Amino acid sequence: MDAGEKKTGTRDEHYDLISVLYHALQGAEACDGYAGDAEASGEQELAAFFREAQETHTRLAEQAKAMLGIGEAGGISPGGISGGIAPPS
Repeated sequence: MDAGEKKTGTRDEHYDLISVLYHALQGAEACDGYAGDAEASGEQELAAFFREAQETHTRLAEQAKAMLGIGEAGGISPGGISGGIAPPS
């Protein structure tokens, strides 16, 4: 394995961070649904577990956004990611 090759098959750390962001957001959304189902079934302990898992996924997503330079401070404007290249018109 050469110095630039990674186990993930990509040399782009931004791609890896975006992947983590995507999966963390997907996980948070899934946990929200699971928690809602548990609450509807009266399973409060299980719902609390899913809410905690949702918070963990959300925290990871926020960290990934911060590392990518996006979020509340940087934000995503209609023209693209702040400080980045705007998408083609």
